[in-house]
Amino acid sequence: MRKFWVLVVVTLAMTVLAPLALAKTIEVPKDYQTIQAAINAAQPGDLILIAPGTYKENLTIRKSIELRGADTGVIIDGSRSRSAPTILIQRTRDVVIQNLEITGGRRGIQVERSQNVIIKNNLIQKNRRQGILITENSQGTQIIENTILDTAPDEGNVLGNGIILNGDKNARVVNNFIARSAWSGLRLLSAVAHIENNVFEENRYYGIEIWPNWVNSPDVPSHATVLGNTLKNNIRAGIFITEESVAQIRSNTILNTQANSDKQYGHGIWVADGAQVSLVENTITGSQGHGLFFESGRVSLGANVVTLSAGCGMQIEDGVWFALATTELTLSDNREGRACGIAQELQPGQTLTVPFSVTQPGRVKAQVLTLTQDASLVLTLLGPDHNNPYAAQIQSPDLLKLSLEVTPETIALGTRWRAIVENRGPIGALVITQISVPARFGSCKDITDEFGILLDNADDAPPFSEAQCHILYSSLRAMPTEIRGTVTSITNNPPDEQVAGTYTGMGRINLFGPMLRRTLSFVFIHEMGHAVQDRFVKGKQNARWRELFRRSGQDLDNFVSDYARTNDHEDFAETFATYVDDALGLLKIARERAARGKPILLEKVKFMAELFKQLGPSDSISTLVYQVRLKTDDERTRLLVRRVSVSFDSEGLPVLPALIEWEEF
Repeated sequence: MRKFWVLVVVTLAMTVLAPLALAKTIEVPKDYQTIQAAINAAQPGDLILIAPGTYKENLTIRKSIELRGADTGVIIDGSRSRSAPTILIQRTRDVVIQNLEITGGRRGIQVERSQNVIIKNNLIQKNRRQGILITENSQGTQIIENTILDTAPDEGNVLGNGIILNGDKNARVVNNFIARSAWSGLRLLSAVAHIENNVFEENRYYGIEIWPNWVNSPDVPSHATVLGNTLKNNIRAGIFITEESVAQIRSNTILNTQANSDKQYGHGIWVADGAQVSLVENTITGSQGHGLFFESGRVSLGANVVTLSAGCGMQIEDGVWFALATTELTLSDNREGRACGIAQELQPGQTLTVPFSVTQPGRVKAQVLTLTQDASLVLTLLGPDHNNPYAAQIQSPDLLKLSLEVTPETIALGTRWRAIVENRGPIGALVITQISVPARFGSCKDITDEFGILLDNADDAPPFSEAQCHILYSSLRAMPTEIRGTVTSITNNPPDEQVAGTYTGMGRINLFGPMLRRTLSFVFIHEMGHAVQDRFVKGKQNARWRELFRRSGQDLDNFVSDYARTNDHEDFAETFATYVDDALGLLKIARERAARGKPILLEKVKFMAELFKQLGPSDSISTLVYQVRLKTDDERTRLLVRRVSVSFDSEGLPVLPALIEWEEF
C-alpha cells in the first residue's frame, strides 16, 4: 500500500515537471521578427524575451506565457488600430507581462476571462480609455510596480482611467504610480481588491473610485481594502466610495485634493449612496473641499487626522448612519470648522432643533453622538402636537439613543416632528444628531393601481423586481400629477451595451438591464424627461428650449453633461434628470458658471424651476426643488426622492431656505 502511494507521487511529480522542462525562451527579433509571431509559436510556459526597440503591434495572448522586456526601451505601440488594445489577454491563465513600455492603444492592457495574470514593472502611458482594463470574469490579477501615465479619453470624451477592475475577484494593486488620468486613477466595478502602497497623483476625476457595476451587476458591490496609499493633487476626491460598496480605508495619506473647474468638490474622502466604510489612521491635509464628506452610507470612524481643509474637517449629511470607533479624531485648522452638516457645535445652555417628518407608521429611531468627552446632553423627541415630549434621555458614557413605535393614530394628528438636543454641561460639545423614520416601499402593483402605468417586459427579459419598482414608485410619486401623467408604460428589456433607456413616444419608456439605485433612478427620470418634453411642454416653451440649446453651441459649460450636447431633446432630458437628482448641486454649479460669464446653464435651471411651478394658497406661486438620496440607518439603505416647495426670487430662481424640511417619497 505504501509503495503504491509512493509510485503515484513520483508519477505525478514527473507529470507536473515535464512541461517546465520543455519551457523555452524565444527571443524577438532574433527568433521571430514580430512579437505576435513569437506568441503564436510559443508553448504554455515559454518566455518571450524582447530586445529594446519600438514594435508597432496590437498583441493577442491566449496561452500561459511570459512577455518580458530584455532591457529598458522595449516599446509596444498599439496606435495602428483605433479600436484595439495594445495587449489583449483572453481566456487563459498564468500570463506575465513585465519590463515593457505599452502605449498608443485603445487600452494599454485588456484582460478578459483570465486568471492569475501578473502585470509588473511596466511603463503604461498615453493609451485611451484605460491604461489597464480587467473584465469578463477575470480573477486574481496582480498589478505590481507599474507606472501608468496620461491615460486619455476616447472619442466622445469616454473615460480615461489609469486602471479599471470590472468584476475581478481577489485582485491586488500594489506599489504602482498612477498619474494624470483624464478620469480616475483606479476604478472598481463589482470587484474585490487589495490596494496598497500606490501613489495616485493629479487624476482628474478621483484618485480611487469604488462602485458596483451599475449595468451588469448592480446588486454586487465592490469590496476593497485600501491601505498605505498616497493620493496627491487629485480632482473631486482622493477616494470616492458609493452605492453600497464596502471599503476598509486605513493608513492612507491624502494631500491637496483639488476642486473641479466649477469650484465644486475637492474632498479628501467622499462616501455616498449607502457605502459601508471604515476609516482608521488616515491623514487628510489641504483639501479644497471638505476633508471628509459623508453624504450617505454607514461610516465607522477611528483615529484619523484631518487638517487645513478649505471646507469643513468633516461634513456629515442626513443620509449617513454614523458610528465613532474612538473620540481620538483630530480635526484642526479647517477653514469652515471641525464639522458641519448634521454635526454642529453646541455651547453650554444652547439647544439644537432638528425637524423631520413621519408619514408612515413604524419605528422612529434617534441617536446623538459627540466627539466631546464629559459632555452632558439631553435628547427630546416632540411629536405632532409639539408640546409633550415622547421620550427623553440624559447623556451617559454611551451615545444617546431613543426608539419608539409610531401608530397610525399618531400620524393622523400630523406628520411634523422635532428632535431637540440640549447641552446642559459646562463645556461646548460637538454633536451629531441622526434620525431614522419609516418609509413606504411602493410595489410594482402600486405603480399600476395608483398611477395607471402599465409595467411590461420584453419576451427575453424578466419582469421588474420589487427592488426596481420601489425606485420607480418613489420617482413617480414625487412628481406633480401632470408630469407623472406623461408616462403611460415602462418596459423592462435585456441589457444593451449601447443604451440604458429609450423613449418611443406616447408616454412609453423602455429600460435595459438590471439597473438599481441611483443609476435606475437617473435613467428612468431621464426618459421621463423625454415624455415631459413630448407631452407636457407647450409649443412656445419648446421653442424657448430649442433657442437655449442653439445658444449653447458645443461649450460644455452650457450643459449638465457631455451627452446633453447631442441634440435639444437629450439636453432637455439630461437637464430634467439632473434637476430632479440634485437641484441644489445643479443650481450651485450654474451660478458658478454664470459668475464666469457663462449664464446659459443658469437659464436652463430657471426653465426647469418654471416647469415645476405650483399654485398655492391665495394664488401664491412656488416651485418644487428635488434631490435623490440613498439614505442609511442602522438596518438598511433605501433610495428616496425628496422635494421641497420654495418661492421664486426676482430672477426666477428657487429661493432655498437655510434649513430645508424635505418631503420624502
